[in-house]
Amino acid sequence: MDDTRPAEATPAPPPVTGGAPSPGILTRVTAGGARFFDRVFNWPRSPWPVPTGTSLFILSLLVVAVVEFLPKGLSAVTMTVSARTEVLELELQPERTYVWWLPVGRYSLVTPRQSAGCEPQSRIDVTCSYTEPTAVTIKGGGTVRFEAAATENPAVRRFSMALTPRGAGASAEATPASGNPSAASVFEIRSGDGALVATEDLVTFEAYPQQGWRIPLIVERVQIGESLSESLDTSDALATAAHQPILTEGGVRMFARSLGFEKRYQIQEERFDPADVVQIPADAASTGLLLGLLSLPAGGGDAFDLTLHTDVAEVFVRRLGAEHRIGVSTWSIVSNLPLWLALWVVWVAFVILANYHATRLAYLRGQQHDKHP
Repeated sequence: MDDTRPAEATPAPPPVTGGAPSPGILTRVTAGGARFFDRVFNWPRSPWPVPTGTSLFILSLLVVAVVEFLPKGLSAVTMTVSARTEVLELELQPERTYVWWLPVGRYSLVTPRQSAGCEPQSRIDVTCSYTEPTAVTIKGGGTVRFEAAATENPAVRRFSMALTPRGAGASAEATPASGNPSAASVFEIRSGDGALVATEDLVTFEAYPQQGWRIPLIVERVQIGESLSESLDTSDALATAAHQPILTEGGVRMFARSLGFEKRYQIQEERFDPADVVQIPADAASTGLLLGLLSLPAGGGDAFDLTLHTDVAEVFVRRLGAEHRIGVSTWSIVSNLPLWLALWVVWVAFVILANYHATRLAYLRGQQHDKHP
């Protein structure tokens, strides 16, 4: 009896998943990438290549990037800052001699000395009161802090001023008259009758109620406004009322005179928020030349009117959790020029025409390929 049985069919191995792609898939992926590159950066092969709109758009972005890295000094950028502030801190130039006329008021000196109109209040405090305006001469620089004070009569104004000498790096042999920036600060107070008080220590001044007052400013650094914690510390040090002075309103406008054009044009404008602290220049280690006017007008509220002009092109604004810089870009300078705008319109028109002709040329090449495969 034949016991032979048919052999069972061997099951096929399961399909292998993963591993290297087959040549067909690799070819399709390569061809798809080539088509994508050809559609985006399509420079048809012809004696006169015609770019597509996409490639010209990317080229435009490169042009913008190159323009942005051009030096701003070529454009004669200037800046005007206007503000109403209750407190202002200025850093004076050490090589310049300042003469400011202050209204009727009272001075407080740290160093006791016998001078006309001065009375010792304590061992380290002298009060000098004058019934006429006084001239304050500042040599060797220093830091000046102005603070406006409220009065019962809105028609009159009061303010205080603190002169802090430049003590750091001062040389005992150097004198402010020599113009040496390392010289110590010297403050001279001259009253209407010719009395003179000179000191190298802290000087504070408190004005009596008055109608109005103003002085010109030539400084190298400005801080407009003050944070609330700083104002409390300063008020304690000067023994004044802690009313927390702030910047109330203001803004900055930036101008340029570019590419040989003599006409100045505005390129940017920003507004400050109440209680901002504005620092000019923006970098703490930098200095600049700032010219302006500080005034306390009658009927203008309990705040100074401040106007500053400078060639510094950036300011720093401090606020809680939102510190930022306000500056100008080279692109904003050139993009506001009428000539540059006209060139940009021509460039956009060229992009549109190039895209049209590139599409038309690709269509003709496709037809020719269909006729002669």
